[in-house]
Amino acid sequence: MSLVWFDEPAAPRGEQLSRERIVAAAIALADADVRGEVTMRAVAARVGSSTPMSLYRYVGSKDGLTDLMVDEVYGEIVVPAGDWRTGLRGLGLSGWEAVQRHPWFARLAFSRPPLGPHALALYDAALAPLEAFDLGAAERMGAVNTVLGHVFGSGLALLEERAMRERAGLPTDEDLTDAVRPYLQRITEEGRYPHFIRWANDPARLDPAPQSFERILEWLLDGIEATLVTAPE
Repeated sequence: MSLVWFDEPAAPRGEQLSRERIVAAAIALADADVRGEVTMRAVAARVGSSTPMSLYRYVGSKDGLTDLMVDEVYGEIVVPAGDWRTGLRGLGLSGWEAVQRHPWFARLAFSRPPLGPHALALYDAALAPLEAFDLGAAERMGAVNTVLGHVFGSGLALLEERAMRERAGLPTDEDLTDAVRPYLQRITEEGRYPHFIRWANDPARLDPAPQSFERILEWLLDGIEATLVTAPE
């Protein structure tokens, strides 16, 4: 596996080409695309390069560009100082803000190892307050990844929903509700899924509070807390 972190990029060429400018251009393109897709050709055009091949001297490969893009977003996520719950809650909330700005990040974070400097600093900060507990290495990382799993899962759902709405031409919740109403009416009349129908026909199902990112994060933190035992002195 080739990792961009082993390579020194070529020296910047004027104001046009540098690793930083290429990564910024790729992130802007991914943010603007409903699927978060980026091609080297599009990035080259955005930075004013005549050929995609010129980019490889700065990012190594398409995988290298992916690594750099993902690590740049890891750098936007903050773990606040404090006890373990403060840290992991902050990790979750800051991560959720990041994936709302960059939904593609949730998908690409699974495609390459998180070994960039920003990712490593983030994991290090998130793991630090867990050292106070009698947990094995897998358990400490499991607590962090439980929170990040919620971040990435929510981000993937956001990305796929955005793509679905674009594909189906249903930009608003009202449009989506109108589109499925005939089907819900039919299965209501058939009565085959009584528990689901009771939920679907209850206006309270749209209440965002019980199903919000923040509420689910608190449930996860409660579960982690139930497993913590203070490490012996």
